[in-house]
Amino acid sequence: MAQGYPQPRKRRRLHMALRLLAVALLMAACAGGWLAWRAQLAPADIWALAQERSVMDAVRYAERRLQGHPKLEIVALPLLGLLRGQHEREVPAALADLGKGQRLGAQVPVRHDGKGRPVPAAQALQGRNTVLATRVLRSSEEIVSAVARAQAGEVLEIAPGRYRIATKIKTGQPGEPGRPITLRAAQAGSVILEVVAVEAMVIGHPYWVVENLDWQGRCSRDDDCEHALHVVGPARGTVVVNNRMSDFNAHIKVNAENGRFPDDGLVQFNTLDNTRARQTVNPVTPFDLVAASGWQFMDNRVEHFIRADVRKPSYGVFMKGASEGGRIERNVVVCTRSGISQPGQRVGISLGGGGTGAPYCRDGRCDFEHRGGVVANNVVAHCNDAGVDISKAVESLVLHNTLVNTQGVNLRNPPADAEVLRNVMDSGIHPRRGTRAVQADNLFGPTPALFTGADALQLSWRQLPEALHLRHERAPDDFCGRPRPSASPPGAVVGAARC
Repeated sequence: MAQGYPQPRKRRRLHMALRLLAVALLMAACAGGWLAWRAQLAPADIWALAQERSVMDAVRYAERRLQGHPKLEIVALPLLGLLRGQHEREVPAALADLGKGQRLGAQVPVRHDGKGRPVPAAQALQGRNTVLATRVLRSSEEIVSAVARAQAGEVLEIAPGRYRIATKIKTGQPGEPGRPITLRAAQAGSVILEVVAVEAMVIGHPYWVVENLDWQGRCSRDDDCEHALHVVGPARGTVVVNNRMSDFNAHIKVNAENGRFPDDGLVQFNTLDNTRARQTVNPVTPFDLVAASGWQFMDNRVEHFIRADVRKPSYGVFMKGASEGGRIERNVVVCTRSGISQPGQRVGISLGGGGTGAPYCRDGRCDFEHRGGVVANNVVAHCNDAGVDISKAVESLVLHNTLVNTQGVNLRNPPADAEVLRNVMDSGIHPRRGTRAVQADNLFGPTPALFTGADALQLSWRQLPEALHLRHERAPDDFCGRPRPSASPPGAVVGAARC
């Protein structure tokens, strides 16, 4: 018998193995079809699953679709678990700081432009605020009373120490663009506000500034610690700078009240995080904005927003409710610090969020959820759903973001449309039926092959990619707030990974 061909016994074994493989593939196909039918997966859903860029994207997608089908989960979840064990990228124990969030010992004078809009710090916080306190507060009772009575131009400074906030702090008077009312600590980290109230502070008047404070949710039930700050109604020009807020459901909530809208706010250099999963059915979104326009969310760090109730997603940041002109720029958003595939969906940044009931929308209809939003120069990491989500949001710009270990950029719920330009990501850009994405100059990973330590947010390039000779007029700066060079690589980071 000629060499190179299997002997008869070997040939029979080979044929048997091939038949067994064919039977296994047929059984897998039948099982997959049955699972798809029972989980109500349409052909378009199956095709979308097949088009996912990574195995883990597909695993997470399948796990979400199986929720609510316990018999199917018994069969399918062990198989999906085997795949996860082979392919999942877990979150490293230590993540690089990247210069975002609250900065200890730093301050910046707050100013407004000629139209009364807050002007963000150009780059990093630096220097000292030379405005002297008009009143020093030394008890929780003094804080509540002083905030209710403060007049334009006053600076309320809380003395160093710990304060129990069991009574809602409510503003009583407006500030003015050149003379805001300020509630602050002299130095970040020196004042701890231990909150045991549903809302710690409600800002219902324009031109208030909150800076350098540490807000800690200490409620016995997570439902009882909803917001550190609630900005409502006429509270135009609110500034929240260099605070830390931990263990709330929606750390900063912004919404209309009585037909009035708290437009043109600024949230900059804050850290919004949780120490554990939130045991609540309420929305978990550290920055939750509905129906307010012109807000700027910049240079913040948002981390670990997990909801134990898995029926709806949690979001790091969203703007929705027929709002317009929001800017989400230069932030670090980390969906979870461990267990990326634990139950529940986590989305990094969203224009549109989970949608809004018509009565709560600015136009009373919600023809769109957000218009003209900019999501630029952000680093988003370790999300088992989209890093950036565009849902029923129009005229959106998604530019120069770096998305690490996420499902990339999703467009859903028409009439969503976006320019998706010069981003770096592991996964792809997924426009669902009826949405429109203009894509150009995006770089797809895997990000660990592109950066020295992508999963740990060490984002120095292994090899600098080709520079792009364009600067976008709607977002001309880079991750550090510096003017982006006329030729620069895709993604948020240009050179040094930390600002």
